[in-house]
Amino acid sequence: MEILFRPIAIFMELAILMAMIYSLLAGVKFTLFDFGLDQKYRKFIKITLIILGGLALSFLVAHLITFYPRISITSKYRG
Repeated sequence: MEILFRPIAIFMELAILMAMIYSLLAGVKFTLFDFGLDQKYRKFIKITLIILGGLALSFLVAHLITFYPRISITSKYRG
């Protein structure tokens, strides 16, 4: 049973962290265009933010899989 909890916990944490990073990068994009960045750079900015999001995703996946603690429900009940 404990084998199933760790991947689910990692996936849930990854989903929350990526939602936060998506919001942050969307805010950066909106801020850049609100401060007067020309519309001809829209495609370049979009590709750049997708690359940054991909790098953040790969970093988080690697670190969560490596350093996420083992989850054991039965360890509470062992004497």
